[in-house]
Amino acid sequence: MLLWGLAAVAPILIHLWNRRRYRETDWAAMKFLLAAMKKNRRRIQVEQLLLLLVRCAILLFFAIALADISCTGGSGISGFGGPGSATHTVLVIDHSYSMAYGEQGQTRLDQAKELARRIVNEAGEGDGFTLLAMGRTAKGIISEPAFDPNDVLRELDQIEIDPGVAALDLSLSEIEGTLRMAARDFPRLRRAQVCILTDYGDVTWKEAASQTNEQLLGKIEELAVVKTFDVGQPQTTNSAIIGATQLTPYLTPDQSARFRVELSCDNASELPSQVVQMLVDGRLVSQKVVPFVDNQVVSVEMNTVFSLPGTHAVEFRLDDDLLATDNRRYIAVEVKPQLRILCLADDVPSLKFLKLALDPSDSIQSPVKVETMSASALMDIDLLSYDAVYLSNVSQIAPDEAAILRTFVERGGGLVLFLGDRVQAASYNAALAKGKEATAPLIDLKFDGPTPRGEYFLDPRQYESPLLEPFRGQQAGGLLTTPVWNYFKVTPAEDSTSQTALWFGSGDPAIVTSRYQTLSPEKEDAVATRLGGNVIVFCLPASTDSVDRSLDPPAAWTVFPTWPSFPPLVQESLSLAVASQFDRRNRELGDVFEGVIEGDPGANLIEVILPDAQTSRIEAVARDDRLFWAFDGTDQIGIYRSKSLSDGANEQVEFAVNADTRESDLSRVAMENVPSSLQPGDRGFDPAGGGQMAAVPAAVELFRYALVLVMGLLFLESFLAFRFGAAAR
Repeated sequence: MLLWGLAAVAPILIHLWNRRRYRETDWAAMKFLLAAMKKNRRRIQVEQLLLLLVRCAILLFFAIALADISCTGGSGISGFGGPGSATHTVLVIDHSYSMAYGEQGQTRLDQAKELARRIVNEAGEGDGFTLLAMGRTAKGIISEPAFDPNDVLRELDQIEIDPGVAALDLSLSEIEGTLRMAARDFPRLRRAQVCILTDYGDVTWKEAASQTNEQLLGKIEELAVVKTFDVGQPQTTNSAIIGATQLTPYLTPDQSARFRVELSCDNASELPSQVVQMLVDGRLVSQKVVPFVDNQVVSVEMNTVFSLPGTHAVEFRLDDDLLATDNRRYIAVEVKPQLRILCLADDVPSLKFLKLALDPSDSIQSPVKVETMSASALMDIDLLSYDAVYLSNVSQIAPDEAAILRTFVERGGGLVLFLGDRVQAASYNAALAKGKEATAPLIDLKFDGPTPRGEYFLDPRQYESPLLEPFRGQQAGGLLTTPVWNYFKVTPAEDSTSQTALWFGSGDPAIVTSRYQTLSPEKEDAVATRLGGNVIVFCLPASTDSVDRSLDPPAAWTVFPTWPSFPPLVQESLSLAVASQFDRRNRELGDVFEGVIEGDPGANLIEVILPDAQTSRIEAVARDDRLFWAFDGTDQIGIYRSKSLSDGANEQVEFAVNADTRESDLSRVAMENVPSSLQPGDRGFDPAGGGQMAAVPAAVELFRYALVLVMGLLFLESFLAFRFGAAAR
């Protein structure tokens, strides 16, 4: 643009050209005119030269104004002869929920916004800004440089707290990408700076010096000056509900429901206790005073009774403190009229021991309803209407049957297998232990087959598994004395996610548990975060009909189904089998929730009501003879409800989403673990500089002065032309 300054020679060229256009001819009157001109020649030449210089200066300074030249104090003119004087500022605002901590009515996020406003307001003319929000993801609010400060300030004001943990690595990667984009697409932004405004929480910054982050930071420093601003406080007082768990494995009407609430406080001397309240569907049902101990988790149990079946919203609440985000914890619970259990076997009468252990009362009022059927009917049964399925000594599982079981477990149902003398290892390995392409195995085990005859015993080791809860401290409970002469041997894979809950004395697994997991659609060998139901394998039969036919006469494998240890283990297996249903309705931020439309099959439109009362409409998809719908907008904490858009439909609680309580720990990172270029210090605001950035000197924009000078020269040229012309007359 500065090359247009060459236009300043245009008036001189025009002057020289005009001198060559005329032919000189003498005539009488010219003698008197020439005599007069010779008398005033010097004055006229000075006047013409002055006008020529003024006109050249107008063009020269106009070109300088168009070139947008600036200079910095003490550095001379920067970028003289071309563009590149403006600065690209990347504003990075930490909006993880620890930034909601506030004192004197101002949160850390408010302080960060105020500092960011100063940076924007004190920027030079022509500077560009991009704006990133550092939360669970690195969100580019202004992805390309914006040059209107009002636009930047408007977007800055709209940043809200993200109830999650800030991902530093994602943010650094996004910063690098933004800098490279701006350098490529906006060449006039030759200088760049990154301003990170954060509270230096240990949860976010403890991995700042990791190899990945160090590499990203090195790339960023090649492109820009990095500055960080600390808005945290060295001392905090925060109480938080960091967890809430349903202790009663399954809920039915008029039965006591137990919950455990976990709380903490980082400054018990300032806040020695709090009152925790329990609300069900918005109604206060219980409250307790909880004494705190510095930086220790305190547990308290709370009870209630649900009188009606259906889904209910349970909320645990503390009084608001300086960080209100973690003073609420939500649980969505499902109260069922009865728990429906399906037991399948090749020989239905052999299920009598299992049915009795699952439902000792066998009454209509029992919270558990057990149905027994032949395994051959599996293809004709709607498994999704049951909460758990038990397979007892089923000889074979066909591929189609395995697909039905897989769908059931994928939807959160519990599957329990009892292995006996009928089980064919090859069929189980093909159907259960090996998943088809893009599917995970139902349980990652190798089914080997029956063991030789011998005398075996059960080994609980340290009683660590929840299945062994009834036997802890109960040495006379019958577990250690259970008679076993044969069992079905299984071998967990080396990288298996399954866990052994009980062993035989030989070291082989006696009970194996596993949580079904689906495979990632991108990588067949990767495990996705989406979890299904629990799968439990007993390497013993659930009846005394399994016999060792190598003996004459055949002898029973075990009397385990008649032993005192059998009913408690079956009851605990049921609790574990249905526990995954609780997880299905209690999600984390960003999870996908999948619901089922019950009743009207024509009601394929669902309205999801978010915690802030906003709504989202979703169309259901027919699959497995049902209508399913999925919702992935779980970015708010609280209770999510749904409502079918068919006539007469009512709202119902669907699921709950809670904050990641790691952010409740307001501990500050040790600065020795943070790279020096990411530490706060003299790279922040210069106290003597009126708020200007110390690392980047304030630029003086010359184009302003050039434009003013052009305007002045235009007036001067007009005045001189008029004055000299009038004098000539």
